Amino acid sequence: MNQRKHLTLIAAGAAFLSALPLINVFEEITWAIRAFLVVAAMCGAALVVRSLRAPTWAPSAAMAVAALFGLTWLYPSSKEFIGIIPSPGTIKHFGSLLSTASTEMSEFATPVSDRPGFLFLATLGVAVVALVVDLFAVVLRRPALAGLPMLAIYSVPVTVTTESTNWFPFALGAVGFLWLLVTDNVDRVRRFGRRFTGDGRDVDLWEPSPLAAAGQRLGAVGVIAAVLLPLVPFAMPAGVIDSIGAGAGGGGGIGPGGRNGKQVSMFALLSGQLNRDKAVDMVKVTNVSNDPNPYYLRFNVLEELTSRGFNAKPISGGQSVGSGLPGPVWEPSVKTVTHKASIEITNELAIYFLPIYTWPTKLEKVDNSWAFDRNTAVVYSSKQTTAKKKYTVEYTRPEISPDELRKAAPVKESDPALRGTMTAPQNTVVKDKVAELTKGKTTQYDKVKAIFEYFSQANGFVYDTSTGADTSGTGIADFLRNKRGYCAQYAAAFGWLLREAKIPSRVAFGFARGGTRKDQTMTLTNFNLHAWTEVYFPGYGWLPFDATPSQAIGGSVSTSYLPTATTDTADPVDENLRNRPDPNASDNAQAGAVTDPGNNPGDTAGTGGTTEDGTTLILLASVAAWSLAVLLVLGLVLSPALTRGRTRRNRLQAAAGLATNAAPDFGAGPAPDGAPPGVMVLLADDGTARSHAHHAWDELIDTMVDYHVPTDDAETPRATVTRLVTKERLRDRAEQGVRLLSTVEEHARYARHPLTGGELLNAVDEVRSAFAARSSRKTRILAVLLPPSVLRRWRSASAQRASAASLWLGRGWDNLMRAISVRRFIARRADR
Repeated sequence: MNQRKHLTLIAAGAAFLSALPLINVFEEITWAIRAFLVVAAMCGAALVVRSLRAPTWAPSAAMAVAALFGLTWLYPSSKEFIGIIPSPGTIKHFGSLLSTASTEMSEFATPVSDRPGFLFLATLGVAVVALVVDLFAVVLRRPALAGLPMLAIYSVPVTVTTESTNWFPFALGAVGFLWLLVTDNVDRVRRFGRRFTGDGRDVDLWEPSPLAAAGQRLGAVGVIAAVLLPLVPFAMPAGVIDSIGAGAGGGGGIGPGGRNGKQVSMFALLSGQLNRDKAVDMVKVTNVSNDPNPYYLRFNVLEELTSRGFNAKPISGGQSVGSGLPGPVWEPSVKTVTHKASIEITNELAIYFLPIYTWPTKLEKVDNSWAFDRNTAVVYSSKQTTAKKKYTVEYTRPEISPDELRKAAPVKESDPALRGTMTAPQNTVVKDKVAELTKGKTTQYDKVKAIFEYFSQANGFVYDTSTGADTSGTGIADFLRNKRGYCAQYAAAFGWLLREAKIPSRVAFGFARGGTRKDQTMTLTNFNLHAWTEVYFPGYGWLPFDATPSQAIGGSVSTSYLPTATTDTADPVDENLRNRPDPNASDNAQAGAVTDPGNNPGDTAGTGGTTEDGTTLILLASVAAWSLAVLLVLGLVLSPALTRGRTRRNRLQAAAGLATNAAPDFGAGPAPDGAPPGVMVLLADDGTARSHAHHAWDELIDTMVDYHVPTDDAETPRATVTRLVTKERLRDRAEQGVRLLSTVEEHARYARHPLTGGELLNAVDEVRSAFAARSSRKTRILAVLLPPSVLRRWRSASAQRASAASLWLGRGWDNLMRAISVRRFIARRADR
């Protein structure tokens, strides 16, 4: 094996070793097995191409193709052309996997389970690193640069893992990089001349070189420094690094903001989870105090309202949960009951906000890295996620009547704590609707109730999760017109209308009650994720109001101050199933998608629209283009089979038509010498008979080649028949058929008058059936799809054309050289 091939193996091994730290990211090693298979395929492709002395770019191209086929095999989309041949649908499937992985990165904590998106991302990343490492180390001979892509994937676990990581995979990755450097430098040293010391003195064969020793010492120091320096941060006191530039922050997403950029839109999170294919357990709640009617489990709120919907404000100034939680302040007349619940979070919910019940008073088994924000009543952390957390929350449940809320004091718009929660963007549709609903209402409670009841089923509102994550109140006018959406849109729209009425409101996120129950434990899944609205009443604080139609939400809860609207009758189906996506939802659900709030609801025309006829034409054009592409690919793949079938058909049609095409002048006569007994023989014109006999014999030879029966171009027909009968053991009708073909071919070659007859077609069919019966399934399939006789003929024709082209170019080159030869020109002048 030459050095370049050897370095190819080392580069592939080093690339795979550099990816081993990903073991800290995944729960299983499925990703490693798949990545190894793809890298092995890429390495094999590069070795094969380099053994052919192909151009420099060819091995890299072969590796990319091998990676594509490997990914198609490991992550099929069921839309491939044939087997592992990728199609545009495959590429679209890959994009979907990457999009899923991008979304789930902010939803799950490490170590993650074997999710298709994560597995594909890891396999693709390792394949890209292997390709780049091979390019730098083998093609460009710059192995040091190969350390850059290796470092990129090498550092992934450190950036995404919140807990300590195992050092051993990192050591293996470092060994892989050193292995690559040493292999390349050994090859360079081998190209040197004599060994020397640097001072001009030769070095004996077994004497260590001082330069080599110095290099070894420097290398050892470099490796030790590279290993120890990254360990320095782990030896520092806890919180030293975290205190550098790490603010509490707040965000509209999964994380509190300002830390590693781990944020995702709450609306995107909710929509993505509700539209998943299956339920996954996220939270387990055990009622320690046996609360008969717990409200929703809450983990975040959005307070800022712009023309594009609700967003979260940065959280700051929270106090550590270790110092206790300030309980809610109620009017003296409010009766409260204290409850306690034990909560366990699974690995499927990895967010930076702790799910707790509304009105918490105490948290147990939660460390001081978690803080409580008094304004939003949110427990958050900038250092760790909720994955696999177990804790206990103590909370109160008030009993507040509608009359008490009607007597609540008016809201003070100058209250700094409520600043920004009573303003709404200008929107004519919202303004008119609020004026219509609150007309004649004098108290804040009556206004809230009137707006709340507007979103009932009786007014035509429908629950539908298919309207998408980007319809979270951004197009409030369209939502109010279409009246179709899911919980986040109802909560945002309700809050928007309340703010237009100068009533403080915000959107809360958490889990509705429901799920599966066993004794006092309730398991909540992704289908129980929910959003609702919170409204502020002086003296009572922020109170939850759920405007989503109750029949659509599993575990919908009625409060003492606002029972469920009478128009929304609860569905008798299991409460855990009601808020799941409807697999039979109409495609017209997208009609409720909320768009830009400034659009005129009645204006449906625009340059961005597409008419139905235009869509149909585009669809037909796409279908036609894809059909043409499929036909071209199928024609290319099936061209050997089509060529073989056409050749066989032409030959056998000629042989079968001999009896009917025989010249009437000759009539029937006795069988000539050598003709098998019992065979009718018709004498025809010699040229046609010989041509037809040769066609039948050629078909026999091609059939032998297709079924891997040895052939010899130097054999006579009689010798071929003898070998087929004795060695290949043809019997019965197959033996009779091959003898007939031999006899006809012999007469066509050597006799004065050749034989012909209508039995040649049956003879060929009998011999082919005998060959097929004793062949393997693979041989029979290849004889049809990739017949060796056709491939052999194509190879022979290609070689002949290449030889002819080479000869023509050679002669042309010689003629050119003679024409421009200086010596010939001088000799010609001298002759003159």
